[in-house]
Amino acid sequence: MSDVTAPPRFVPSEKQLALFRAVEDIHDLTQAITVLLVDGSGDLVAASGDEDDVPATLRAVLGGKQLAEAGSVRVLLEDVDLAGAPVNVTVYDVDGTHVLAILFDAEADLATVQQVGAEAKVMLAEILAAPLES
Repeated sequence: MSDVTAPPRFVPSEKQLALFRAVEDIHDLTQAITVLLVDGSGDLVAASGDEDDVPATLRAVLGGKQLAEAGSVRVLLEDVDLAGAPVNVTVYDVDGTHVLAILFDAEADLATVQQVGAEAKVMLAEILAAPLES
């Protein structure tokens, strides 16, 4: 027998699981390439899809603080160069502290992406506002 103990396993909270499930549902419903939920600092909270498909110029501006400073999604994305990237993006403010980004291509239906995104930002805000269970 060895005295070496296994490192502690990461066990996600119910809130984290709910956020991951929600982001996966958004990904499926929109037929998106990638869906990201980031916090105020731009740190990833949940993702579905391949994060490598997110252009670095877009990833650099995603964050609740950056969106608050910009004042609108339009201003936030003004200087983002997506030339050569085969993606469209729609970005939503979630509860004033998080950002939801849905990256999609021409095969996705824009109306569906917008409808799902608008509903998703409300749902994600509710999950984020829910008290942590012990």
